Amino acid sequence: MPTIVFDFDGTIADTLSVVVKIANRFADHYGYRKIPAGDIPKLREKRPSEVLKHLGISLFKLPIVARKIRFEMNKEIVRLQTPVEIRQTLVNLRKKGCILGILTTNSRENVTEFLKNNDLQFFDFVYSGRAVYGKSRLLKKLMKEKTIPHDDPIYVGDEIRDVEAAKKAGIRVIGVTWGYNTKEALQKSRPDYIVERPEELESVILENC
Repeated sequence: MPTIVFDFDGTIADTLSVVVKIANRFADHYGYRKIPAGDIPKLREKRPSEVLKHLGISLFKLPIVARKIRFEMNKEIVRLQTPVEIRQTLVNLRKKGCILGILTTNSRENVTEFLKNNDLQFFDFVYSGRAVYGKSRLLKKLMKEKTIPHDDPIYVGDEIRDVEAAKKAGIRVIGVTWGYNTKEALQKSRPDYIVERPEELESVILENC
């Protein structure tokens, strides 16, 4: 059975509402637009670059804003829950012999605490790193350090950039629709599979991989 590498934000942890809350809190200070609740469905259709343009966050300002949001989110992460009921799916994949991992830019300690609080301690590894040069390089580094062959892993993510990173890294990718980007947005990036429920994720992995 393959190694299943999960994205964390939006895929395993429901971070969207927290990110929006924190971003709105600092919008005036850093000079970008706030995100009304009514704008969220529209923003979920957009690529990251389009979201930044909509909010008025320049590439120059982005690292500063991102660091601040990440710092504040670290305080919230242990209180977060999953966006969907994924526990049984993880249990079933483990029983079938899949190796389960998480790739994240969050700290390993925060993710570990989140998994403990949500009774999701089924992962064989949590790989934490900085995606300075893009998530595809982080994926390649993970595979090298964990000695995972390219024809083995499947990446599971909720964003267009997750799909694009997996393709650049040369591995299969499943897009899930319960996170940051919508099904329609994910379809444009053409993942190998798109699923709308954890039960579908389990079926796709066990039937096709």
